[in-house]
Amino acid sequence: MSENVMQKAKELANALRFSPEFILMRAAEDAANQDEYLTNIYQEYERKRTEVEQLATQDDPDYDEMKARTRELEELQAKYNEHPLAKAVKQSRNNFAAMMRDVNSTLQQSLNPEGTQARGCSGACSTCAGCN
Repeated sequence: MSENVMQKAKELANALRFSPEFILMRAAEDAANQDEYLTNIYQEYERKRTEVEQLATQDDPDYDEMKARTRELEELQAKYNEHPLAKAVKQSRNNFAAMMRDVNSTLQQSLNPEGTQARGCSGACSTCAGCN
């Protein structure tokens, strides 16, 4: 592999690491991971998920019990998702993913400019459904 390409990939990775989107995403994740309420919900969710998996692998599973545990999982997930820190994590991840889609689109356009124009690409990646 070309040393120049690898160097440019490292430069891109460094630029991404210091982007506001990445920094905000990491800060939101760190805050959520340090929040006792959220970590307790997550641990309880994982415990119940394991219980549901164990129930499902039994020779004669108790479907009523599985249904009840699944409902509990859904309730825990809803509690988690409604917490402001969890919402911040989700939003920051969405923002970072959008930036990464734009980066990938730019790479694709640079590698195949005729292909994107042939599909009617306007160059406005933020409003695009994708180049695929």
